[in-house]
Amino acid sequence: MTLIQSETPRRYFLLLVLWVLFVQSSYAQDRITLGVTTRNGTTAFPFVIAEEKGFFKSEGLNVIIVVMQNQVVVNGVVARNVDYGGTFSNFVGAALSGLPVRIVMSAMDGSDHYLVTAPSVKRVEDLKGKTFGISSFGGTPHSEAVTILRKYGMNPEKDVTFLQIGGSASRYTALEGGSIQAAMLVPPFNNFATKRGFNQLMSFNDIMNIPLGGLTTHTQKIKERPDEIVKMIKAVLKASDYIRNRKADILSFLEAKWGIKEADVRESIYRDMVGLYSRDGVAPDETMKNVIQLVRDTRKSKDDKTLADIVDWSFAKRAQAELKIR
Repeated sequence: MTLIQSETPRRYFLLLVLWVLFVQSSYAQDRITLGVTTRNGTTAFPFVIAEEKGFFKSEGLNVIIVVMQNQVVVNGVVARNVDYGGTFSNFVGAALSGLPVRIVMSAMDGSDHYLVTAPSVKRVEDLKGKTFGISSFGGTPHSEAVTILRKYGMNPEKDVTFLQIGGSASRYTALEGGSIQAAMLVPPFNNFATKRGFNQLMSFNDIMNIPLGGLTTHTQKIKERPDEIVKMIKAVLKASDYIRNRKADILSFLEAKWGIKEADVRESIYRDMVGLYSRDGVAPDETMKNVIQLVRDTRKSKDDKTLADIVDWSFAKRAQAELKIR
């Protein structure tokens, strides 16, 4: 064998290695991170379905869903280490504070949070002197809890102790373990709790109508990747439509992925959440004003920000047009 002949396979091998490295590098560069607080909850459900059922991929997007604490999601988007946030009121607070973020999609037209308490707590007033578990200070569960307590004549700063715990799964575990006596829980955790003798006192929708969940991103991404934002919204809207119209598949998903074996619990979860998902990705001004005021009241903040400083619905409207949503 000549030297030229022996070198030929080596050259092909080196070219193959370089090609693989190039593809891997390109793939990593195109990866999009979406921060959520849990995969097994109604707020993140459209994102998970968009990932699991290939709606992100159908839009040419390589989306990775990352679970992290609420405030970490905000910090990640602000620092541009996370491309999109899937939480809501913390980003309202961030925008009110002047941070460079905008909510570009509302995923839910109402709250999926329920006030769940220990068996001994049968009324909101019974929470005096008790510990209330929240995700983070300024997050949606905290803001909702403050609003409920005030409505029932209580002083949130003096009558309860707020304990920052994390996502709904962590709050449920803390409630079950007895380290807290109340929490705002989302399906399936409120369903689990009531099955085990805990009290579900109310839905936050009984108190106030607010949008919940959605997509938020950095203002720089709005300038740099507008088409990507539209594709993200289209994928989530497709997922929401799938949830509404594929009940049998969703019930099977809840059993396989969420581990919910009881058929009645799966039916209850589906019934509670299916009507909440937005059909067009845009929250009405009235409900946005509700959540903005809720965040302001919770944080005791004063600012001169307008709705345009917090949301940009232009991408959702483009997604509507491309999907022919009326």
